[in-house]
Amino acid sequence: MPTLAGQVTGTASIPVSVRFWSKVERTDTCWVWRGAKSGPGYGAMRISGRRVGTHRLSYELFVGPIPAGMHVCHTCDNPPCCNPAHLFLGSAADNQHDKARKGRAAARSRNGAAKLTDAQFDEVIERVAAGERQSHVARDFGVTPQAVCQFLKRHREKAA
Repeated sequence: MPTLAGQVTGTASIPVSVRFWSKVERTDTCWVWRGAKSGPGYGAMRISGRRVGTHRLSYELFVGPIPAGMHVCHTCDNPPCCNPAHLFLGSAADNQHDKARKGRAAARSRNGAAKLTDAQFDEVIERVAAGERQSHVARDFGVTPQAVCQFLKRHREKAA
């Protein structure tokens, strides 16, 4: 097992691995973290005063060190899961591509800043494809021509 900085913490000197297992519920698939969580739902634990993601901790405990700059990604897409069989290393770009490939990326109306519904996005595509000027379509929907242009660019890239 790899040696982690701060494996023993606190006055009780409880090893990190013992603290880890005390908060993990093993199911048939995921190992679900039942302790503290971050805003997006990832498990979190303090080690030597530093907050560490439990999926990252699990990877280090059971697989090995995480190279600098690498992300620990989930194949199961379950943020509290810390089953090392569900974890893999990837760059930030790899993580974003995985997210998009699985349909979890904020796109169209799932984008928190979106002003249009999915039906309206479809209408934008149809109207521009029929030859209508992007600036006219943008005006009708109360968005900027730049927003329409960017949406159509992303739409074409996905279609390619």
